[in-house]
Amino acid sequence: MRRYQTIVIAMALDERDLTTLRHAAYFAQAAGSQTVYMAHVTPTFDLPPEAAVQSPDVVLPIDEDIEHRLRQIYTEQQIEFPPGTRIECAVRQGSMVPEIVRLAAQKSADLVCLSRRPHEDHDPLSDSAVKVLRIAPCSSFLIPASVVPRYDRILVPVDFSEHSREALDVAVAVATSNPGAIITVLHVYEVPIGYYKTGRTYEEFADIMKNLAERQWDEFLLMVNFRNVPWNIRFELSDKVPKVILAVADEIDAQLIVMASHGRTRPAAMLLGHVADSVAWKANRPLLCVKKKGEVVNFLHALLQLFDLE
Repeated sequence: MRRYQTIVIAMALDERDLTTLRHAAYFAQAAGSQTVYMAHVTPTFDLPPEAAVQSPDVVLPIDEDIEHRLRQIYTEQQIEFPPGTRIECAVRQGSMVPEIVRLAAQKSADLVCLSRRPHEDHDPLSDSAVKVLRIAPCSSFLIPASVVPRYDRILVPVDFSEHSREALDVAVAVATSNPGAIITVLHVYEVPIGYYKTGRTYEEFADIMKNLAERQWDEFLLMVNFRNVPWNIRFELSDKVPKVILAVADEIDAQLIVMASHGRTRPAAMLLGHVADSVAWKANRPLLCVKKKGEVVNFLHALLQLFDLE
């Protein structure tokens, strides 16, 4: 958890902010974070003409008014960040996605925290939050509104890559700061399309793939230190990986999903893997997408592709 020294919190200026702040404070406490930026992006700093005419001497400039409201939310709700943590407000003008991502890059953030409404009740800010998670240059934490920050049951999908080992290490760190937590590791395997060319049945080849996955897990396990955190491993057969992840999360009532980010060939999604991207759009549970800091190579190109600007 020490890796999250600089945290950016995207504030919506509505009821979701309290939940987002509480989760961010939990991570900040566990990590001993040095700096937290409460950030809000507004389309414009221009005052409505009627407001300027009616009260020219009492209306604050919009950026100052927003900063005041951010600090008011933080102080009134008595959110407890670690002693000595510097709390800063960052008010930006423009579109949420590029501005939050740009802020994270400029501040060399380790974690971006974002709120969202339930999948069936999406709004534009929720959709923007998923897009930020997709292209952010650091780990991102997507938090549904009104979810209590307690992580007793943590689900970690793995594919035995270095990225998924990184995600599992983060999940262990979260669990150690939450006594009694248990980690469920999930690996979804599938039967290759051309299995029939081997002369074996689907069921026979499914057994072969499961045995292979179990051997890969045994090798993978040698690189993981669970630090006495209880854990279990599940192997599930399916070619619909995101669907299985969401189903298992529901089955165990996971309070946190920790996933790795993987590169893809399509430039617009190069910073978040296909599986993590799909889960992010549909999950109604806290989702921590783990990225190696400094991993972004072609960030600007990805951003332009995302907005169909090239």
